[in-house]
Amino acid sequence: MVAPIDKTRNCLRTPDDIIAARVSPPADKGEVAAKPGSDGESAPDSGKVNILMVDDRADKLLALEAVLSSLGQNLIKAYSGKEALKLLLKQEFAVILLDVSMPVMDGFETAAMIRQRANSEHTPIIFVTSHNDSENHIARGYSLGAVDYILSPIVPGVLKSKVSVFVELFKQTEKIKQQAEQLRRMEEAQHQRRLSEAVDRLEAETKRNRFFTLALDMLAIANFEGYILQCNPAWEKVLGHSEAEFRARPGLDFSHPEDQADFAAELRKLREGLETTYFEGRCQHKDGSYRWLGWTAVPFPAERLIYIFARDITAQKQTAEQILRLNQELQRRVADLTEVNVELEAFNYSISHDLRAPVRSMQGFARALLEDEETQLSPDGKSYAERIVNSGSYMDTLLQDLLEYSRLTRAELKLSPVNLDKVLKEVLTHNCREIQERNARVEVQPPLGWVVAHPATLNQIIANLIGNAVKFVASDRQPHVQVRAEPSPGCIRLLMKDNGIGIAPAHQKKIFGLFERLHSSTAYPGTGIGLAIVRKGTERMGGRLGVESKLGEGSCFWIELAKAQVDEP
Repeated sequence: MVAPIDKTRNCLRTPDDIIAARVSPPADKGEVAAKPGSDGESAPDSGKVNILMVDDRADKLLALEAVLSSLGQNLIKAYSGKEALKLLLKQEFAVILLDVSMPVMDGFETAAMIRQRANSEHTPIIFVTSHNDSENHIARGYSLGAVDYILSPIVPGVLKSKVSVFVELFKQTEKIKQQAEQLRRMEEAQHQRRLSEAVDRLEAETKRNRFFTLALDMLAIANFEGYILQCNPAWEKVLGHSEAEFRARPGLDFSHPEDQADFAAELRKLREGLETTYFEGRCQHKDGSYRWLGWTAVPFPAERLIYIFARDITAQKQTAEQILRLNQELQRRVADLTEVNVELEAFNYSISHDLRAPVRSMQGFARALLEDEETQLSPDGKSYAERIVNSGSYMDTLLQDLLEYSRLTRAELKLSPVNLDKVLKEVLTHNCREIQERNARVEVQPPLGWVVAHPATLNQIIANLIGNAVKFVASDRQPHVQVRAEPSPGCIRLLMKDNGIGIAPAHQKKIFGLFERLHSSTAYPGTGIGLAIVRKGTERMGGRLGVESKLGEGSCFWIELAKAQVDEP
């Protein structure tokens, strides 16, 4: 039976005193494993810690083992100081119970050697001895780094309490070390991640800077105060200012005075985080002139930055302004010409209408002279009077054609669906006498269809084209006219083909002009207004016209009008 111990002589300390005696954590953890009560190397067990018991006597080790086995830790025995040092090279211990009196190498020498090794210099050492040594002897043990000094006979509860404190302290230290290692690994992983992100950003920044520098457009980064922080060389190329000059002054200072309000409004929108679409403004060149720039800006509120994309549009602006001036001049001239045309049309109508009365009077007096004074007139006088009648008749026809042309120009035409077959039948009936006199043959390929037109105007157009087809034919040839229609999507083309004298290509556009004639009035009588009436009437009805002809091989005149949507019987 173990005898009670004198607490005064054993210099017992409380667990708090023992913890305070530990000045620093133990060295890096090595292999900690042992079977309870075994000698030599220990078996791995992550839930237990190692306790080293050093004594040259097996019975004392057995007694220590019996006391501490209830702690459930790895109890490792060493029978000499040398053996203990070997174990310390391989394993880490929570506490060492070291006998002072051992042969060859006593406990003090062993403790000194333990403290000289880095991995064990902070391992707690409790001296166990059966000698009642002096205070100097005990002080020597503490000077070698002992945390406690126990004298035999040992009190089991005291020993177990003291050892359990260091076991728990070791466990907490190991836990802290594991947490520190885990934190270190996390910080290392985070550092590697940040390093990788930095490398990626650096690579992206390098590419962005290359694009920023080589871009032909004007690229810049500005802050919310309106100062340019960075710009590419295109700015200096366009405006002449260096990057340092742009950074020294707010952007509004470079804008045209008339555009500063618009620029300020756009800047306010950008500060509020609103998307800004394309806008234009003028910026001052270093030589004092101004350049037009097309702007697109994107705000980045998180960094209070504005990304700017600009392009020099001065040439386009100058061209647009020139086109605008030309258009305004053209509109002015068109207005002037329209006014002149209106005046000419009014004058033409007035003259044509007012001249018919004196012409008819002249013609009437000449006929009366021939009828009443025919016997008294000489042959020459009779010839002169007949010429007056013929000239008056020609003049009256010319004035009548001019009136018709003026009516087409001035009158408002109300368009409606018109049956081409019916109109052609009316024209042939009205001109039946002239067709019979010329022994002409007119062939029609019905049905011709319905068009959107002004009935009277369309009647006049077809009459003029049929009349020309019958009239402009060689004297030794029977006139032959073919009339047919060619439907197409949304419109109908009416064609009138003759076997007349034909028209040279150089004159085919000329013949639709007013008073344009290709032949003398004696060879082919007429006023030169008929085809002009055809052109004007077709255009007023929203249609088109044309001619296909070869000299001596006849002509094919055509007009094209919108197709009327009607239910044909």
